[in-house]
Amino acid sequence: MKPLIRLLAYSFFFISLNSCSRIFEVDADVQARQALLDLMEIQEKFYQENKRYATHFSEIEKYNLQYHSGIVYLEIESAEKNKYRAISLPAESTTARVFAYDSDRGGFYEMAADEVSQYVLGALKYIREQNRKKDVNESIAWVLILGMSFLGLRFHFQYKSRENNPAILAYTLCLPPLGWSVALLNSMDADVVFTSSIAQFTWACFGAALLALSVGSIWLKKNITLPPPAPLLSLVACALIISLLSVGVMVHTLKTFA
Repeated sequence: MKPLIRLLAYSFFFISLNSCSRIFEVDADVQARQALLDLMEIQEKFYQENKRYATHFSEIEKYNLQYHSGIVYLEIESAEKNKYRAISLPAESTTARVFAYDSDRGGFYEMAADEVSQYVLGALKYIREQNRKKDVNESIAWVLILGMSFLGLRFHFQYKSRENNPAILAYTLCLPPLGWSVALLNSMDADVVFTSSIAQFTWACFGAALLALSVGSIWLKKNITLPPPAPLLSLVACALIISLLSVGVMVHTLKTFA
C-alpha cells in the first residue's frame, strides 16, 4: 500500500511542476535576472571602494558589466549613499517577469503583478491572456491526473492480489510520466532554457514510462490465455497507451531541445 501511495504522490508532484514557472524559464528572463545579479555584485564592489553606490553605468565601466542590451533592459533607477534601486527585464518580454533590487525592500526580488504593469506595457494584456490559457490547461490536467490517481486506488483495493498487482503497478508507474509530459507540452518551446533539472526529470520519467510498458506488457502476456477481469484489462491497456504517448513526448523533447 505504501509504495502505491508514494507513486501516486509522485504523480501529483510531477503535474504540479507544470505550475512551477521557475523550472521552465525563457532565455531572456534568465539573462535579465543574471544581468541584475551581476550589477548587484558590482555595486557592492563599488561601494567598498567609494563608500556610496553608483548612480550611472559610466561609473562602473571598469568592472566590465556585460549583458546583451538588445535582449535585456537594465537600469539603475535611483542611488544614494547607502541605498539604490535597479530593475531588469527582457527588452521584449513574453512572460511579464521583472526583476528588481531595492535596498528599502530587502534586496533582490521579482515583481508582483501590480508592480509589473508599470514596466511591461503594450504586451502585458496579451501575456496575461496567454497565461490564463495556460492556467486553464493546468487546471484541466490537474483534474484528469487526480481522477486517474483515485481510479488507481480504487482498482488497488478492488483487485489487490499477487496476480493482479503488476497490472496496478504498471498503471501507477505511468502517472508520473503523464504528468511530466503534460508539463512539457504546456511549457516547453524554443525560448525555454533546457536546464539540467528539466533533462533529469525527462530522463527519469522516460525510464518510468518504459518500466510501465514492460510491466504491463509482461502481465498482459501472462494473462492473455486466462482473460482477467475486463476492468483490469482496460486499466492495463490505458497504462500502455499513456506510457507510449509519454515516451513519444519525451523523445521529441530530448531530440528537439537537448
